Amino acid sequence: MKNFKLNYITTEDPLYQKAVAIRKELFFKNMDNSSELINDAYEKEGIHLVCSNDYKVIGTGRLNIEDNTSIISQMAIDSNFQKQGIGAKILKELIKYGVDKGLSKTVLSARETAIGFYRKFNFKPIGSLYPSLKTGIIHQKMELKVL
Repeated sequence: MKNFKLNYITTEDPLYQKAVAIRKELFFKNMDNSSELINDAYEKEGIHLVCSNDYKVIGTGRLNIEDNTSIISQMAIDSNFQKQGIGAKILKELIKYGVDKGLSKTVLSARETAIGFYRKFNFKPIGSLYPSLKTGIIHQKMELKVL
């Protein structure tokens, strides 16, 4: 992952729309309401992290804070850059952000296919598998107690 940088951005940053494009491609492709799905209740207040190289965004993740908990969502890596450790770097940075803020745990909803990835970082499944309200894709709520 040489020459790639992690940066926190706002929704006004030029890199934000590039991050949104990756999320739309990976999560909401061929869905007419993809912009509406991206702009959920957490988007505007979200803390957005991008991994980029010379203004090319190759990965992104979002963090929200609620009730002493960091909530990670919308993690996406450009399909040309997957399996290169970028998702791990983004995840570690988002977890660190919550720890630095003194938050006691981090939660997320993982696609069923990504449960193993999050287990590598000590996330534990909470409850049963369920279909996403946005896409119908099966997800698992997961939690990492950090403090």
